Amino acid sequence: MPTCQKCNQEWSWRDTQKGIMHFKKGINCPYCGETQYQTASSLRRTNLVGLAPLLALPLVIMFDSWFWTILIILMASLAHLSIIPFFLKLSNEEEPMW
Repeated sequence: MPTCQKCNQEWSWRDTQKGIMHFKKGINCPYCGETQYQTASSLRRTNLVGLAPLLALPLVIMFDSWFWTILIILMASLAHLSIIPFFLKLSNEEEPMW
């Protein structure tokens, strides 16, 4: 789980999910209120994990059924959203991507 670099409090899974669902650059710490930014390496890692639902597409095509297609993509997307908080690392300053 991510840890605030200002107050060193470890965030809960729920607090992390709330923070990343706002689609902002910075995420406010639920404990001290300080703005935290995702590190560049963490951003690359979470983007790679985000490819998991796309990797399921060839399997889905084999089923040739809309029900199974939607079900597998939905399950892969939910799995992706559930594990993102475990890959998230925070920094006090916004880092360039490269």
